[in-house]
Amino acid sequence: MKRVQVNKTSKVLCLNVLLFGGINANATDVDSSFYGSLRLGADYVDSGTSDDAANGRDYLSRVGVKATVQLTEDLTGIGKVEYGLRGDDGVNFNQNDKPGMRQIYVGLKGKFGTLTYGSQTIIWHQYVRSAYFSDGLDSLRQGAIRDDDMLQWQKSYNNWKFGAAIQTEKQDGDSIDQYQVAAQYHNQGFKLQAALAADQQGENTGNLYGVRAWYDISEKLTVSAFYHLAEEDFDLYSGNSSGNVRLVSAKDSGKVGGVTACADEERSTVGLYGKWRQDNNQVHARYAVNSCDIQGDVSSIKVEYIRYLSTKFRLWASFEQLDNDTNRLPSTGEDMSEIQLGARFDF
Repeated sequence: MKRVQVNKTSKVLCLNVLLFGGINANATDVDSSFYGSLRLGADYVDSGTSDDAANGRDYLSRVGVKATVQLTEDLTGIGKVEYGLRGDDGVNFNQNDKPGMRQIYVGLKGKFGTLTYGSQTIIWHQYVRSAYFSDGLDSLRQGAIRDDDMLQWQKSYNNWKFGAAIQTEKQDGDSIDQYQVAAQYHNQGFKLQAALAADQQGENTGNLYGVRAWYDISEKLTVSAFYHLAEEDFDLYSGNSSGNVRLVSAKDSGKVGGVTACADEERSTVGLYGKWRQDNNQVHARYAVNSCDIQGDVSSIKVEYIRYLSTKFRLWASFEQLDNDTNRLPSTGEDMSEIQLGARFDF
């Protein structure tokens, strides 16, 4: 019989669930709920090396607890704790491995909007970077998904939504490490989003700009386009994303991303996306080009099919191919591609 060990982090996760989940037993004005999203599957990354093989994968599975409490007639207290379930390598789901913190924040919600503080999904990602595909890690994007010590505000007004954030992280001489602002306009089938992340940390204080648009051509067909631009001095995040087109725990090659970061030069990404859905079947695709000021370009084309077995359970299959300029090739010396198979269960 295999012995299952419970480590310190797992105990903390269980404690958070018990604390948040059990609040209703002692306070009738607190509403709490446990949720999760299991996203498991397998992929095959073709890197042109001897490490190429099928590999079991976790695609950002998570569990969490949300809670709200009515403080006054117009004021609500909110809180959230969320853990990711993948291992330390950021890819594999390993038995007895520790979960990792994704989000933990507290906040207030009222007529002024929603104000939150802690580790959370950043304004930049919510407005102009969120994923198109099931694995949640689209390649070539700029910026990040989440960050720590973020104070964020959001407010909706008629067809508009606004967001702003500041970060106060580390005792490094910079009280404000970055600020972000964002706006969204939504009218029937059209949506336009824009965001700015301004680096205030250290000597390099560049900006990251983004815009994204959506248009529902019909009930079945949606198109989208986006553009990201990072100035040379913007070094808060690690440059261009390889998404899941990468080797992580390869025996001989080690960690190799299909997209080089170009973190010390101006870099941009432009992309076009289309989605068609008929009943429980969905096909969508995206073409994007990432350009670095000195090293050149990487293009990506990705196609995915989704079968919805219910609103909470889906299966997917996808393929992505990268095409790198010579100076943008990974250390393997070859363009990389990936095939994915996955299942997602939300509860």
